[in-house]
Amino acid sequence: MIKQNFMITMKNKKWWTVLLMFPVLYMSQTYTYQWAKTGGGSNGSSDVGFNQKDDEHILDIAVDNQNNSYYITSMYDGTPLLDGQTVTNYGSRDIVLFSTDCQGNIRWKRTIGGGGVSTERTQKIVLDNNGGLYLTFAVGNSSSVSSGQYLPPRFGDNDVLPLVSNDFFQPQTALKYGFLLKYNTADGNLVWRKDFQGDVNVNNMAMEFSPPVIDSQNILHVIVGLKFGTHLNGMVTVPSTFDASTSNFQYYLVKYDSSGNIVGTPSLLPITGSTTFLGGYLSFMYDEANNRYYLAGSRNYEGSGSNGYALSYNNVPIVGSGFMLAFSSTTFAELWRREEIINNPIGATFITGLKKDPITSDIYLSGKFGRVTQTVSFGSDFTFNSPLTGSIGFVMKLGTSNSSSNVLWCTYPTSLSDGSTDTAMQNARMPIAFKGNEVLFAKGSIREVWGAFPMVRPVNDRTDPLLVRLNKDTGVVTGTYEVQGSYGAEDHFTAVAVDNDNNIMLGGFIHQQLFTATNDNVVTISNVLSDKSNFFFAKLASSACSTMSVEETSAEAGLQFYPNPVTDVLHIKSKNKLESFEIYSSVGQTVQRGGLQDTNAQITMSSLPTGVYYVKVKTEKAVVTEKVVKK
Repeated sequence: MIKQNFMITMKNKKWWTVLLMFPVLYMSQTYTYQWAKTGGGSNGSSDVGFNQKDDEHILDIAVDNQNNSYYITSMYDGTPLLDGQTVTNYGSRDIVLFSTDCQGNIRWKRTIGGGGVSTERTQKIVLDNNGGLYLTFAVGNSSSVSSGQYLPPRFGDNDVLPLVSNDFFQPQTALKYGFLLKYNTADGNLVWRKDFQGDVNVNNMAMEFSPPVIDSQNILHVIVGLKFGTHLNGMVTVPSTFDASTSNFQYYLVKYDSSGNIVGTPSLLPITGSTTFLGGYLSFMYDEANNRYYLAGSRNYEGSGSNGYALSYNNVPIVGSGFMLAFSSTTFAELWRREEIINNPIGATFITGLKKDPITSDIYLSGKFGRVTQTVSFGSDFTFNSPLTGSIGFVMKLGTSNSSSNVLWCTYPTSLSDGSTDTAMQNARMPIAFKGNEVLFAKGSIREVWGAFPMVRPVNDRTDPLLVRLNKDTGVVTGTYEVQGSYGAEDHFTAVAVDNDNNIMLGGFIHQQLFTATNDNVVTISNVLSDKSNFFFAKLASSACSTMSVEETSAEAGLQFYPNPVTDVLHIKSKNKLESFEIYSSVGQTVQRGGLQDTNAQITMSSLPTGVYYVKVKTEKAVVTEKVVKK
């Protein structure tokens, strides 16, 4: 039986179910925002409004076993900053990979990009269990041996593509487009770069590829689509028919070990056409326990006005815009598929989140379906049933086998808090994550009602970030968390992860200000005076960090804090130039922060309640966190 949770009639059942299953855990957890930070450049894309492929936002978040977090974002030029720190830029838009500790301190940052044409693409972070971080990465190269206008693409301190020769028809390393990269989680240094292509020219440089997935043996799995030529370390030769005149690629499943060696022989896949991997509209997942691969997403990009690229599996066309496909990881035979079915020729269904239950074979999807008056179905056995129009977010649970799938539940809003029916919004990314027995759904919203939790906003306001919590077993909404932003501005969550303490790491984009409510426990953050988006990242938590992060002691860094205990003003004296400070409460909430100058500073703490605080001070050479008692 399919459970379409309209979140209206199940309120009493929901609370009894949750309380009976988790009486202590549920009652004891109170989540609050502990800190929020932002970054970005003053320039942006030329697109009108927000564009998921081009504009600044957090693309993905991953957390390691030490509760360090890793983020990827696009970042433009124009004095690019990360939490007040300057960021290297190689021209126009780059990808920035960075890491924070549990308290949000920046551990390191790495700019990847160049080439001058803003074609950098990456979508997902993959971590192994031995300090490795992996990305698949695309970048075009418009540098030239005869012009110094553009810098060539750079992947590490000493890893740079060559300048492009004056003959674009000459096969060369400089025109390679797709790469698998490994970085060290300790310091962000590049460990190795593996090129998917052999030397290419302007006629065969294009390619497509999935984000990597990793299995229990630290083997990476990647789908790559190639044009004619010899590629993958000389292991495959693609026929000359796959040239620049066709949108088709020849697709392979390629496996790499943690040293960057190709494992076995790349396997030819029965995929024909073009994908939306590089724009973040198609996901790839490996179900190791059941020997299955999954593809889920859309054939078209947002706003394309069509059902998307021609795409087939085993010569059977995918007809719907939104789709999910399961195929064997050993024979690559198709197992089953689901597609959007709509009585309107323009596709508007996007599957944006894809997760497998870590214990069962159940699959969780998130995304959005678009409707005006038409019926929208996902497969022959399920139809969305909402009186709302526009773009409507959903989370779905599928039971799966080697021959079929069935919808166990699907949750989406059926009303808006002001009584209107048009959602009047678009959403970017809309990922999901697991937290215990909950599914977390990260998005933007204006006035959606999820279960018994309405988002209320003034007339003509625009989207603010929203996190929806759903019970994994039933799909019942157990709560929401939202962020108040500037009136009329578009702001969304676009990434979510859960750390080892069950705290929630979030990222998104910001156009003006966020955390403007008086009771959100976080200092207001702002866009850097750009009319385009910047990115932000925040922590929503029920507990402080397991271990307070201190890079150096105050004595080692030449810092003095006095008086301690303090009543009104805390004095700081340093042997090195001071740059900034942040004050955390005993439960890890950011209560105050600001910039510092010179080697002496005073911080007024008179307005803070009595208690224990942690003052983090950044100098030009060190970061120190000092315990301070406020009387």
